[in-house]
Amino acid sequence: MRLLTGLTMSAVLAAGLLAAPPAMAAQTAVSFAADSGDSCRRGVTEGTIERYDGPVVRPLVKVEGSLYDEARPTVCFPDNLHSTATFRGYRGTELVDSETYKADNEQVKLSFGLSDPTGVRSIDRVVVQVCRFSNSPIGISYCGAAQEYKIP
Repeated sequence: MRLLTGLTMSAVLAAGLLAAPPAMAAQTAVSFAADSGDSCRRGVTEGTIERYDGPVVRPLVKVEGSLYDEARPTVCFPDNLHSTATFRGYRGTELVDSETYKADNEQVKLSFGLSDPTGVRSIDRVVVQVCRFSNSPIGISYCGAAQEYKIP
């Protein structure tokens, strides 16, 4: 009788584990790329954006990639500017979350998540833009075209 009870409990436990949804399920990754808009492509960011949904963890958009500021071979002379990449996550027209990273004559690895702090809204699109700013108090700044990516 004890053996039968043990086998029954094991079967119920196994069935429960098989039926339980994963804590976080990844969707299809979307590749992104944006640049500073100048002819030398001094500021460039690229990588992937991936949405994660789950019943336990709030909806999250994971960004993985790199930001380059004059970190690739070029025939252009250094210009004493640095690059920033801004990632804005939206639900419809409403801004949900954003992150900004800076690089100055280097490559910076990106790995972060965009999500609603309240855990209510999911992000359905991400807008990526690279801008360049002067390293001195007086100087120029400019931005490349903002790139929009729909999150499946």
